[in-house]
Amino acid sequence: MAVTIVAEHGTHLLIADGERYAVIERRQDRFYNCHDEKRTPVDTLSGVAGILDERDWADRDSARAAFDAVIQRGNDLAQRML
Repeated sequence: MAVTIVAEHGTHLLIADGERYAVIERRQDRFYNCHDEKRTPVDTLSGVAGILDERDWADRDSARAAFDAVIQRGNDLAQRML
């Protein structure tokens, strides 16, 4: 099954692979894992399987909650910097 982008905000993406969901980061057209200091990038969205393991995938609701939390942390940081 193909990996698809479900939502994006800033550099963060909520992606789906069938019924599995994960939060990743895209910087300069390269994709990065956001967990456990796994920062080796891949160049294509189809290559994210190489940077994600089973612990990085979640059900839709859990992944959406993690995605929303990442966005909120970024918004909170931006507000503190003002």
